[in-house]
Amino acid sequence: MARLCGTKLNKDCRKLQMTQEKNQFGFTFSGPKKYTRLSPVFVARVPQEGGVQESEQVVSEGELPVFDKNSEEPRLAINIKSPCPVPEEGIQRCREVMESGKMFRYGGLTPGANNPDQTVDDVSLVERSFADVTGHKYCVALNSCGSAIFLSVYAVLQKEKERLSKIPGPTKILTNAFTFAAVPSAIVHAGCEPEYVNCTSQFVIDVEDFERKAKESGAKIAIVSHMRGRLCDMTGVAEVCKKYDITLIEDCAHSLGCDWNGIKSGSSEHGTVAACFSAQSNKLINSGEGGFLVTDDEEIAVRSILVAGSYEYLYKSHLAAPQNFELFEKLKFETPNYSLRMHQITAAIIQPQLPLLEGRYEKHRYNYAIAERRLCELDGIRVPFQLEGANGVGDSLQFNLKGRNWDEANAFTDECKKRGVPMEIFGAHDNARNFKTWQFALPPTDCETSYKHIEYACDLRLPLHLTEAEVHTICDVVEFALQVTA
Repeated sequence: MARLCGTKLNKDCRKLQMTQEKNQFGFTFSGPKKYTRLSPVFVARVPQEGGVQESEQVVSEGELPVFDKNSEEPRLAINIKSPCPVPEEGIQRCREVMESGKMFRYGGLTPGANNPDQTVDDVSLVERSFADVTGHKYCVALNSCGSAIFLSVYAVLQKEKERLSKIPGPTKILTNAFTFAAVPSAIVHAGCEPEYVNCTSQFVIDVEDFERKAKESGAKIAIVSHMRGRLCDMTGVAEVCKKYDITLIEDCAHSLGCDWNGIKSGSSEHGTVAACFSAQSNKLINSGEGGFLVTDDEEIAVRSILVAGSYEYLYKSHLAAPQNFELFEKLKFETPNYSLRMHQITAAIIQPQLPLLEGRYEKHRYNYAIAERRLCELDGIRVPFQLEGANGVGDSLQFNLKGRNWDEANAFTDECKKRGVPMEIFGAHDNARNFKTWQFALPPTDCETSYKHIEYACDLRLPLHLTEAEVHTICDVVEFALQVTA
């Protein structure tokens, strides 16, 4: 397959597309290979490691399934939008913090390693732990990922003030047209203007358009969002940033655990100056609200810590911060305090979840492979695959409805919702990812290409608590709804 928008599909995806064109099925999946189901009877097939269960029902050749809209099945019995519960260790720690009354970011319970009388707060401890997870030197824990994006922009604006002042007009920041509204909001909050870049049919930033917009706009800052954990061609993005002297920030709200050719999402190996992660309820870490800014840049870290709300000498209590106290003292009186700190309860909720991440990645990828394998066979939808080189986690799956208008698309999602599988369509008027509704920072008309990719794109959550049988039921519901609303 020819190179698409500066990216390419992996070999298996190209093979699948070729076989689909021939109305054949010859795809070898990289996920769990024990599944061979090709379309329904509505029975969850959960083969054991030794092979397929003897009692398994299989659609024989030539047998056609019956789709009765009034039937009770298929139906998912659990809440697909339920977030991960807090581990018992986190619940107990929250109780200890609340009973102590020391819930402020800088009021710790843990005795210091060098001085037991100088306590360490839970937020500092989780900053150090999270920096270890992402592989960064410095980490700032905040009240949201949106705050982390804003602080990243603010810190870059201050650090590069002299260079940026030589560019006439408002400061423009390159970013995805297809992203969550919090990203352009953070740009506007920082007093800048978004310069939107189109996405490809895989919902990732179009590297060719990224370079074109970089050249035309003269923007010297970029925020690349990895929507739903889909990594773009980070090699291409890094090359463009280097070529045009652009400072790169990554919005990794959805991409914790993802990597590009073995390099972790947000890594400074791609030239990224700051990466922003989320602990909001529907992410890999659930604290309700919360976010992290990680960086290997000393000045970005110092400015972010101060702006987040570290005053007087409180910066000395941070465990994942630069030890350049002279720089803190130099900058603290010229830096506003926006009070965006994470508090102790949030940190106590997050800390025990970090050791569980690898297991969560493994289960999400396993379930995603099953769902992708099932859904890519269905008529009426197209499942965009990850790019070659991208390794996602798979806590959600996206697919495009084919040949439908809005009434038909809504009929499909209504039928799915009725059967316990609610999902959103990115292009819907009330969806916060539909850039056509961002009246505070509307994109130009040349982003219509992106809208065509997301207009009928369905967003299916695959929460951690799903069993294999429930993943199959979800696929059954999608297939059933496609048939009865066709």
